[in-house]
This record gives sequence, structure tokens and C-alpha cells, in this order.
Amino acid sequence: MRVVLTGGGTGGHIYPAIALWRRMVKELGALEVLYIGSERGLERDIVTREGLPFTAIPAAGLKRSLSPAALRTFVTTLRGYRRARRILRRFRPDVVVGTGGYVTLPVVFAASRAGIPAVVWEGNARPGLTNQLCARRAHAVAVSFPDSERWFPRARRVVVTGNPRASEVLDVSDERVQSARREYRLDPARRLVVCFAGSRGAETVNRVITGLIPRFAQRPTWQLLYVTGGAHYDEVSEEIRRSHEAVPDNVRVVPFIHDMPPVLRQASVVITRAGSATLAEICALGLASILIPSPYVTANHQEENAMRLAERGAALVIRERELTPDGLWAALGRVLDGGEGVRMRDAARAMATPRAVEDLFQLVMDAARHR
Repeated sequence: MRVVLTGGGTGGHIYPAIALWRRMVKELGALEVLYIGSERGLERDIVTREGLPFTAIPAAGLKRSLSPAALRTFVTTLRGYRRARRILRRFRPDVVVGTGGYVTLPVVFAASRAGIPAVVWEGNARPGLTNQLCARRAHAVAVSFPDSERWFPRARRVVVTGNPRASEVLDVSDERVQSARREYRLDPARRLVVCFAGSRGAETVNRVITGLIPRFAQRPTWQLLYVTGGAHYDEVSEEIRRSHEAVPDNVRVVPFIHDMPPVLRQASVVITRAGSATLAEICALGLASILIPSPYVTANHQEENAMRLAERGAALVIRERELTPDGLWAALGRVLDGGEGVRMRDAARAMATPRAVEDLFQLVMDAARHR
């Protein structure tokens, strides 16, 4: 069987595709796969590290109004579409799976033109324009939230599968947990606070967390694992050195964690953005969370994602414009010292979709049979 995976820009589009690929290899054994990504996204590094064949095409964000930028976007997308058609003609896949991001549109449109069935997966409560357009040409659309079907009125078929990361994050061996504990010097006797703000990090969140670091010296039963994002690590490290005489021994600062699930397995609470893959992991593991939705994403979809958890008592939400060191410290106290953390963990677990990758796999196989 031959499969093309496509999706890019952020880890929330890339890691679900990788989770699906791993499931397909497990179920099918013999599998030829090609990942088509954009020229400037994170996918090249992440995908090639996994050992998948990768190729890039031109892609750009869609514009909703007429402008010179919209014209440039159209030209770039057209170039990507033509390149995708040549790739598909040469590779001859049985099915194409798009997981979102700008690169999905030219690939799915090229697949439709070539008569190749496609499945579009959407991780957010409110989908982006790319997946809404692709849905019209796909065999099926998979969504992560039960009421997201309304955004795809012209799709042939919409199925609620959840996020494949919800399944994969549960498959963590004790060896991986122990390895993460050694690598990051985590003390199992302390309650672990894990802070990360997406694949690239976030300047505002980093500034607030940096200001909180000295306070951890007052809470020896807590520990902080603070992931700055690679783009911000040097700046944050310099700020810590300039502002603090010494970093408390219960604080670890790292640029990036490539294998996050075994770290999350040990967390008492996470402070993070509200990307779809992250929320899937939080629910699958039954984690308490303090969510700081990114206000810089299309249609403010992260806030909508976060509110789905908050409405069910599974998370606390702090908007970035309201984020302060005192407010975040108080929220940590509510979760770690009060009974709220226990209630949040139960509510998160109730929202989990542990069969997500299996259900998406079955949907992809059904599409492939229509080749």
C-alpha cells in the first residue's frame, strides 16, 4: 500500500500524521509512505528525524480578501499544486491524508484531480479555511470535537475520531518514563509542573514564567520543567542569569523536548497553549492544566479549543492579555494545593478519545478501498 501524508507548519499538524503512520505500519507491515510538506515549516526536521521520506512543495497561507499579498499567495499555491501533481503521478498513492496547514490544500486538490481518494483530518474545534476548502474534495473528513461537523456542510462524510495523539501518548513504556526522569533530573517525590508553549515557544509566556522561577525556592515540594522553545532558549537563559542570583534546584530549563509523552506521564499540572494535539494528550493522560491560548492563530481557534475543556471543568484558562506572574502563581496553588486539580484530572479523562488513531486508520483504509 502507498500513502501520502501531508500537513505542516506546526507540531499540531505534523505529529498526528506521524501517529497515524506508526499505526499503519503496525497494522499493515508493508507500507510505502511519502510525506509532502512545505518548504519553511517544522515538518522537514520532525519528519526526517522519524525516518520518513520527505519532499517539499511551495505553500502559503490563504487570504480572505483581494490584495497584492493574496495574488502572491495564489501564485505560490498554484506552483505547489503543479508540483504536487507531478509527485502524485510519480508516486501513485492509494490514498492521501491531509492533517492541516497551508501545504494540505495543493496536495489534496492535486489528489482530487488525479482521482486519488483523500481523508482530511481537523484537530481544532474551529477549522481553518484550508481544511474547509479541502473537505469538499475529500472522501471523508475526520474531526476531533463532536460539534465540529457543522463547519463542513459540503463534505461527503464527517466522522468524529479525536486526535491520534490521544492514542499514542498512552503507549509509553516504563523505560521511556525512567529515561526522561534521568535526563531531566525529575524527582518523583515532588509535584511536577511542566510548562511549554508549543513547538516554537512564546515570548509572553516565557517572560511570565521567567519571573516566577525564584518563587519555586519557596515551594520545595514542587518542581518546574520549563521548555522555552528553541527560538527563545538563549534569550531566556540570559534573562535568568541577569535577573536571578541562582536558579532553585527544583527548576529545570530546556529548549525543547522531542519525546514529550513520558514527561507528561509524570506531570501534576501542565501550563501550555491550547493546540489540538496538546489538549488530546492532556485528556488522554487525565492531566490538570492551565491553558494560555495563543491569540495569534487563525480565527482565535485556540481559545475555542481551550473553552471546550474549561466548560467541562477540565482546565483553567488564562488569556494572554490577562497573564501575570501573580495570577499564574495563584492558579498553580489552586490546582496543586486544593482539590481542584483532582476534579480537573477526572474531567479531562472523561473527554479522552483513546481510540482516535484506530478510528482514523479505519477511515483511511475505507477511503483507500475506493481507489
